[in-house]
Amino acid sequence: MKKVMLIISFIFIGMFIEMFNLTTHAETRHQPITMAYYRIWRDITMPKNANSDLPYENVISMTDLPSGLDIVSLFHYVKPGTNQEKSWQTVHDVYVPTLHKRGTKVIKTLGIEEIYDVPSKQQTPTQKEYDDYAQKLIETHLIPYNLDGLDIDMEAHLTSSQEEKAIHVIYSLNRKLKQETSHPKLLIYDTNQDNHHLFKEIASQIDYLFLQAYGRDTKSLDQTWQTYRNTISATKFVPGITFPEEQDQNRWYDAYEPFKTSNAYLYAKWQPIDGPKGGMFIYAIDRDGKKYGDDTITKTDFSWTNRIIDTIKEDSNKTR
Repeated sequence: MKKVMLIISFIFIGMFIEMFNLTTHAETRHQPITMAYYRIWRDITMPKNANSDLPYENVISMTDLPSGLDIVSLFHYVKPGTNQEKSWQTVHDVYVPTLHKRGTKVIKTLGIEEIYDVPSKQQTPTQKEYDDYAQKLIETHLIPYNLDGLDIDMEAHLTSSQEEKAIHVIYSLNRKLKQETSHPKLLIYDTNQDNHHLFKEIASQIDYLFLQAYGRDTKSLDQTWQTYRNTISATKFVPGITFPEEQDQNRWYDAYEPFKTSNAYLYAKWQPIDGPKGGMFIYAIDRDGKKYGDDTITKTDFSWTNRIIDTIKEDSNKTR
């Protein structure tokens, strides 16, 4: 009798362990993100001529953005001399607190040129100079606005010296943003290139790789993923589309009806051969619904963005 009870006990213990493992696995299952680049020069708090010669007033606010977004990046470029004080004060006082309440992280995009532009006394910076410069970037771009991380925009071909400096700064940023703080922040790398030497050197330091896959197709995504698959996991790979920018000579056609034949939908559904992707991003979210040649500045109902969010979530739920 004791042997029977012992066997039954082992069976129940085994069942409990298996249930615990299944629950833990479900809780840690990858959740894909939906991310958007917000062109801050088109915010209602910015002068209409901050980065444009069009006659239209800016009409959009960051608080208009869909609540389903996981990350929003402040994509910033304005003409020298532009009065930005009101805009950045609003980012601090209103936009970031509001998006944080929704569960949306707010980050900022920096060009790779700013990353490798390290001041130094000698031709090659010291480790302290790298660390000091990384800290300066954080104190300049993140701390004043309580932002959640940095996105590094890499679309250039660097010299070996520039690349070496970028590698050191990214390592310093990673350490300061993640290891030397009680509130770890995001470090993201975005590019329009296949895998390359700089990325291979810093891949371990970043949370996501954003691929600017504008105007391409899913076969092209497969080909580009093949160049990255031995460097990062699929859950860090995030392809993206763009909405039509005003006065843009490019013709990417990522978001033209019907939705289910568009790149917007096809990218949302696409998965790497090695497992689920990290999510999807949208550039120029304020241009949701626009067509090429329409240079007017008007409000949007974010129809495309919301459908992308829904598609990403639906696919995520199906894999549970």
